[in-house]
Amino acid sequence: MAEDLYRLLRPKLELPSIRYPGRIRVVQLGATSQEGGTRKRSAKIGGDIDFPFFALEAPTAVRPAVAMEVFDKPLGIPTPVRESLGSAAEDPIEWAKKCARECPIDAIALRLVSSDPALDDRSSEECARLVKHLLEEVDLPLIVFGSGNDQKDPTVLERVAEAAEKERVLLSAATLKNDYKRIAYAASRYNHLILSRTECDPPSQRMLNDHLLELGLSSNQIVMDPTTAALGYGIEYSISIMEQLRLDALKGDKSVQMPIAAITSYTWNAREAWSEDERLGPIEVRGPLWETHTAISLFLAGAGLFIMLHPDSVKQFKKILSEIFPSNAQSQLGG
Repeated sequence: MAEDLYRLLRPKLELPSIRYPGRIRVVQLGATSQEGGTRKRSAKIGGDIDFPFFALEAPTAVRPAVAMEVFDKPLGIPTPVRESLGSAAEDPIEWAKKCARECPIDAIALRLVSSDPALDDRSSEECARLVKHLLEEVDLPLIVFGSGNDQKDPTVLERVAEAAEKERVLLSAATLKNDYKRIAYAASRYNHLILSRTECDPPSQRMLNDHLLELGLSSNQIVMDPTTAALGYGIEYSISIMEQLRLDALKGDKSVQMPIAAITSYTWNAREAWSEDERLGPIEVRGPLWETHTAISLFLAGAGLFIMLHPDSVKQFKKILSEIFPSNAQSQLGG
């Protein structure tokens, strides 16, 4: 009697099954010799069909790619980062080689800060020569940032695109404030990618992506940067916006079905990351941990490309990823 009653009342648990109609497009950074470039290997991001770890039936997280940031001139580098780099911080080529040699990274991100007219005003030709030299010395995929000057960046990135033809470099960045058309035409002509950057505003992100698509770029050539905020420095905004963009993409909005980049080097703007207040703990430990926690949070929100600054942050984040993903797991699901 008791057993019959138990079978009658025993609840049946059915796992929810959600299948979204959309998916994140796959973007390949770098081109190998078989693909017309000179990179030893490429890095693929995107291919997601769900939110990371959201499905109960099977893991749906996609292994992200990690790049390390290199400055062509070491301005404003946090003390712990500079100390970890030593003399390599004075030479962008040596800095990049050290990163590639000592850290488990997928790409190098070169920031051309000295091209800013307010600093050295380095010419586009000089920037292109540096990029070409870096491509010769380091065989990882390359991301190139301008200085952030809206007037100068399109000229610099245009020349960089020509010098790095067919290497599938990620050019950063196209914004609604600069001449993104020039950057888009250069990316299309020389077979590169574009970082589409907006300021914490999904409608603006959608608008800029649509403009780039109308100019002839494919979804497989665009990576979104909806702006990265750090732990303790507005990260909740970044998480909310990334999740909104991911949900819209999975629901079928083709305007935002591109992978998302998280530039966690911005973490060092948070006071807790750089403050030398001893009550907060040793800065050489706290700073890298702050950047690592920012990366983990944004990975859970849907970011697929991480551009990081401190070597220890990269190693910590990569160690966590290695425990999540088996060594033989695919880095993307296709699409």
